[in-house]
Amino acid sequence: MRTRYSTSLLGLCLAMAAAGVLSPAAAQRWVVPRTPDGHPDLQGNWTNGTLTPMERPEGQGAILTPDEVETIEGRFAERVRVGSQPSDPNRSPPAITGRIGRSYNEIYYDRGGQVVVVNGEPRSSIITVPPNGRRPQLSAEGLRREQERTEFRSQFGQFDHPELRPLIERCLLFDQNAGPPILPNAGYNN
Repeated sequence: MRTRYSTSLLGLCLAMAAAGVLSPAAAQRWVVPRTPDGHPDLQGNWTNGTLTPMERPEGQGAILTPDEVETIEGRFAERVRVGSQPSDPNRSPPAITGRIGRSYNEIYYDRGGQVVVVNGEPRSSIITVPPNGRRPQLSAEGLRREQERTEFRSQFGQFDHPELRPLIERCLLFDQNAGPPILPNAGYNN
């Protein structure tokens, strides 16, 4: 059985190599698939799990060095390794602190184990424009509109009518990673 499997696998690899599927030149010829109306076809399974924060920390450069990537990804891999160990059923009960603490072992989370790479460069933030990797401040017009909205809403109770319901309840903005905008989450379900 093992010999038949190995022979079949070898035959498949040879056929793929002969067809150019495994060659580096074939990878260079890849073209983004398109929908009938010409837009990029983004069908498939995607994840938003990443170790890269949305905004760049102050003082951090835009591109991470290989050593920084290794440190970030290695530290996370070690955290997952340690946190995925089976719980000791004979351990003593935890101290009573008033806090529940962690509810899952690391094995139940999907934070993503790599940093974001844009154009082959490991990035220190998901935001790449503006160049500082941070959300820009609201413009004067944005601040005016925000103040106008706050003043309008202040005359009503929080749940007086549908337009005042939280955006998540109106399916306009979803909590964390449940829908648009799809942002990385520190928890699970990425």
